[in-house]
Amino acid sequence: MVSLEKAQTAHDLCESVGEGVAAKQMGISVESVHRYCRIQKENTAIAKSEGYGPKILIYDIETSPNLGYVWGLWKANVSPSQVVAFGDVLSWAAKWLGNDAILCESREHDEDDERICRSLWELFDEADIVVAHNGRGFDQKTMNLRWMTLGMEPPSPYKNVDTLKAAKSSFRFPSNALDGIARYLKIGTKRPHEGFALWTKCMAGDPEAWETMRLYNCQDVVLLEEVYLKMRPWSNGGNMHPNVALMYEDNQTRCVVCGSTALKDIPQPSHTSVSTFPSVRCKTCGKVMRTGTRDKNSKVVLRHSL
Repeated sequence: MVSLEKAQTAHDLCESVGEGVAAKQMGISVESVHRYCRIQKENTAIAKSEGYGPKILIYDIETSPNLGYVWGLWKANVSPSQVVAFGDVLSWAAKWLGNDAILCESREHDEDDERICRSLWELFDEADIVVAHNGRGFDQKTMNLRWMTLGMEPPSPYKNVDTLKAAKSSFRFPSNALDGIARYLKIGTKRPHEGFALWTKCMAGDPEAWETMRLYNCQDVVLLEEVYLKMRPWSNGGNMHPNVALMYEDNQTRCVVCGSTALKDIPQPSHTSVSTFPSVRCKTCGKVMRTGTRDKNSKVVLRHSL
């Protein structure tokens, strides 16, 4: 994990002498300096560990299939009475935004998923925001079902960010799958594996298959974090991303998606249907937003019904 002190040092050196000189003075690569600066500027999970700012959890789950008896393979309509075993959670991987450590747990052979469902619940209970790809459609509903089935209570309140919904809302990627988005943005690729056979081998207790599954799960979280950071400045309102500025215990003006205080005025104002507001751009992530104070020169348009 990158220490706050090292992140602060890298940021200060970059501001004064640039990334290249900062890398030489710290004895690390330019890429590492860039990463440290990003961590420092965004005031994310590392700062939260000292009671400051939102704690953002990036996560992904892998599940087993439902097992049942079927007569046909094409457009089969499977009755619940044909199911002999419902699917559950095989593994999960997660990381706190801004923290290098990747957390991962998987079931042991012949073990149910209660232990790993409870450990993921602990992370959700601690998080202010959770991020997943298709999280609202799959991951979140799956975990809610498993937690309820296990007799657990809901975790503490948190906000949900779904990068799949963000992709469909703001962009036109050739593929909205996580791998397709990551490839398009040249971030990386999902870890290759043998396909469905990996799941059957895991359920049969193959140790090598379980290791591959864990690595595959962890790689998804690494890609997801980078995809999330790329998309975040383009979020088009609270439905896609919560206002993180409200999650800081201070009165500073902050970016609504990354929490940075480094904001600059831009010439083009923001117009609503009835008023005009000055606009600012976050110098950390690039997000453009309007201020909360109406332009004193703007005209208020009165509307009435006929």
